[in-house]
Amino acid sequence: MKKRVLYILIAIIILSFTNPAFAVPENVTTEVRTINVGGANKSVNVVTIDLNSPHMEVEVVTANDKVSGSENFQAMINRKKPIAAINANFFDAYSSLEPYGSIMKNKRFTYLEGENTSLMISGKNKLSMDRFKTTIQGYLNGKRENTWNNTTQKMDFNLFNIWYVNNLPTDTTGVYLFTPERGQSIMLNGGTSIEVIGDKVIKITKNALQTAIPTNGYLIYYGKDAATDQYIVDRFKVGTSVEFSFNAESIGAKQEVAPVVAAPTLSAKNTKLFGSLNKNTKNNYNNSANKMEFNIFNIWYINTNPIDSSGVYLYTPEKGTSFVAPVGHAITVQNKIITKVELNTKTVNIPKDGYVIYYGKDVAKEDYITDRFSTGKSVDFYNEATLKMDTDNIIKNAVAANQAAISSKVGANLAVAANGIDLNVVEDMISAGPFLVNNGIVITDYLSQGFKEAKILTGGAQRSALGLTKDNKLILVTGSNLTMNQLANIMKNLNCDKAMNLDGGASSGLYAKGKMITTPGRKLNTVLMIYDRVK
Repeated sequence: MKKRVLYILIAIIILSFTNPAFAVPENVTTEVRTINVGGANKSVNVVTIDLNSPHMEVEVVTANDKVSGSENFQAMINRKKPIAAINANFFDAYSSLEPYGSIMKNKRFTYLEGENTSLMISGKNKLSMDRFKTTIQGYLNGKRENTWNNTTQKMDFNLFNIWYVNNLPTDTTGVYLFTPERGQSIMLNGGTSIEVIGDKVIKITKNALQTAIPTNGYLIYYGKDAATDQYIVDRFKVGTSVEFSFNAESIGAKQEVAPVVAAPTLSAKNTKLFGSLNKNTKNNYNNSANKMEFNIFNIWYINTNPIDSSGVYLYTPEKGTSFVAPVGHAITVQNKIITKVELNTKTVNIPKDGYVIYYGKDVAKEDYITDRFSTGKSVDFYNEATLKMDTDNIIKNAVAANQAAISSKVGANLAVAANGIDLNVVEDMISAGPFLVNNGIVITDYLSQGFKEAKILTGGAQRSALGLTKDNKLILVTGSNLTMNQLANIMKNLNCDKAMNLDGGASSGLYAKGKMITTPGRKLNTVLMIYDRVK
């Protein structure tokens, strides 16, 4: 009896090693696949990572753990020891070595710009993909809105936006965040630098040039044309506390998008106008109604695209007849009389015989608008020093001073609301593009995604791509002499529900399980790495 039991145990052990049904599935597999696309057979290298395994982890690695620069792909692998890796963001490989797009590491943006197709990583191995524009919302003194101060009889401004993180400060109208990842210091161009340590403002410097970046904090930087001195004074003081949250505006991959400049242009000039309702130049307390009558307001931007959600804008016929904007409040004035007040609207219709006052979504609550503006009230603009009404000349001069704003078209993508993207829980992110597959549908319109180069639109080249399947697999692909359309169809053929192109050409690199599958022809800036922590 004992011998029989022993034989059974031995047989089970033997079967466990010889029968494939008992084999432990691999978390990472490699293969070369030949796929027919449009009648042509194309061979591609495919690495498949099973993200259903709790042992798999995905992270973003940058060259020498810095923002700019480059590092040998093999050296990066030797340094980090992943089980698989692929090149990621585009970058300026010939001069500055600066990346393009956005990069996040350890829940912090180390680089931020533009509208990107991005791979987002949360919980180490939970991946998602979308195309969106990211902004960083800043909050001051713990407040989440701008508020009217009855004591000072003016607004307390508690909101601001960041447009770039760690980019070289080439946009004089930009608002930047510089963190220690950028380096020990940054050469600025004469704007205003706000140093923050321990989430409190400790120093404000005008005409900033070479400026140290605190190792335990960061810099907020307004380019020299980004804001007036009053705009800064109204928001930042030594001792002011600062917080941030991330906002993402989804840009549908198939959506037709009007050509826009990703960064704000010179149309973002501040021009402060002083507005009056019913010919009054101050607020009054109405004893009969037992409440304040608010009769004055300010305009900060003239015909400027609505890039500042806490801004107040004036749109005149020179801007056009209408456009779509982010959600805000619009007051239509014709022949100096308010004819319409629209709350939470996206459409700005500009009358030929007047203008529109537009409040960004974060500048004021609905009751702020309704307390001031109602149909039938007259609207004028006056000289702050003399209190003299001079509406026509003030508007005429303001429009003339902001001619750049008139030629800067408003893109439809500015109006798209966030589509379930919560960047506040994302740990790592890479960005590239174009978006190739979305919800299982091949995308072929790359021009609307901002890509204009022939090597992207029509040409064949060495390519890198990654995709996500519905059964939670990460697919890494490299291949040569592929058009973007061919690559998109290959990713679809590999059962990708979502897929995106990565930097290609000499930057294309793929590694898995100790083997260099595709060797890059240059050093790289950004790499996506995968680890099997059980190995």
